[in-house]
This record gives sequence, C-alpha cells and structure tokens, in this order.
Amino acid sequence: MQHHPVKSSRISSIGYDERTTTLEVRFHDKSTLQYRGVPERIFTVFLTVVSKGRYYDGVVKGKFPEKKVA
Repeated sequence: MQHHPVKSSRISSIGYDERTTTLEVRFHDKSTLQYRGVPERIFTVFLTVVSKGRYYDGVVKGKFPEKKVA
C-alpha cells in the first residue's frame, strides 16, 4: 500500500487500497491502524483537509472496523 506523507501533529502518513477499500493511518509514534470498508472519497478528502487529526477523529475513528497493524 502506498502511503502519502501528510502535515499533521499526530499523523505522519495515510494510505489506501482501493481493491480492499482499506484505509491505513500511520502516526508519528510509529503505530499504524487499518480501517476496512472505507469509501475512496473519504481517503481523497482526508488528503486535502487542513486538519487531518480533526477529520480522522470525526469521520474515520470509531466509524469503521479498526485493526492495529504496527
């Protein structure tokens, strides 16, 4: 999965696999979380919003099945 570096105080990069609709969020503390069933438009908007942390908290976290991968 290709990750895109982002400017955020908490998040270092985000990636998306359109085949499995999996969003991956990598944090500055090196932990990585995967979310399944995420529409591609959510990933696309995630890349463009100014506040990545606020978007993550409001749109992603707790809304999709979560799996810690690292």
